[in-house]
Amino acid sequence: MAKEKFYTFENARAYVRNKDRAITTFINNTLNKLQEIFIYDNLPDTLPQSELERILLTNGHAFITEIEGKIYALLGNFSGPVDVYNRPTKYTVANVALNLSKTFDIATEGILIKNDYNMTGLMPLIYKYGSLLVEAELSLNTSAILSRIQLLISAPDDKTKASADIFIEKVLNGDFSIIAENGFFDGVKLQNASIGNTRYITQFIELVQYYKASFLHEIGLNANYNMKREHLNENELVLNIDALLPFIDNMYHSRLNAIKAVNEKYTLNIVVDYNSVWKTTHEERDKITQTVETDTKEIITKELDNKGIEI
Repeated sequence: MAKEKFYTFENARAYVRNKDRAITTFINNTLNKLQEIFIYDNLPDTLPQSELERILLTNGHAFITEIEGKIYALLGNFSGPVDVYNRPTKYTVANVALNLSKTFDIATEGILIKNDYNMTGLMPLIYKYGSLLVEAELSLNTSAILSRIQLLISAPDDKTKASADIFIEKVLNGDFSIIAENGFFDGVKLQNASIGNTRYITQFIELVQYYKASFLHEIGLNANYNMKREHLNENELVLNIDALLPFIDNMYHSRLNAIKAVNEKYTLNIVVDYNSVWKTTHEERDKITQTVETDTKEIITKELDNKGIEI
């Protein structure tokens, strides 16, 4: 039997209390999820989907070109003069594994593939909401801990404080303790702790929920951002679908146009499409659009029939 791995609460708590670890975890988890937005078919072995998407999501652009008969997506930087629309014309790559250091002509030596029109990538968005969520969850955790405090014990001197510490320790351990010294009773005072912070717990929960929903909306996922206590109806759930899609559509069309150009230049048959819940969301949008168009057509037809107008 394999030895059970031992985990410590101190290490686990660092994922909440240590901001650097918390934001790193959020970024890695988010990039894992974003790998599922699109799916590719017929990619060359030297052009794995996971690496292509990683470069696009984090860097905003890549350069697909042929090196010694194999197709690669290379990470680099723009250089050289710009064209009449202020777009870069050169792409400089330094790749140790390929023993490559070269400045490519974008128009003739490969295909520039963009994550989005402005080649921003997803990192600015991830950094923004990651920092907001880390702060909000830390505040929620702090409020939850402080809500445990019901009474505060004050002691006027070190001897009384030591007796109080022993008393509290025994109570925490489940032992009954008897205090025999009158000085303890004379010196120790019990004060009601201010637990007004507990009323903020609900507000912090809603704030975390709002930040998460806002971020998910940015990346095309439907989430409940409504702070109502009751359940949402179906109309409310589908109301914001159109607001979810523009950025993801931009990413899709950027890939689609680049892949089409790659296929033409290198005689390939690569296919890219929406994947997972993003595909479901688009299908749901199309279904709703088709229903609205059908209903509108029926209404117009009925109105024309009532007026005796033939279509």
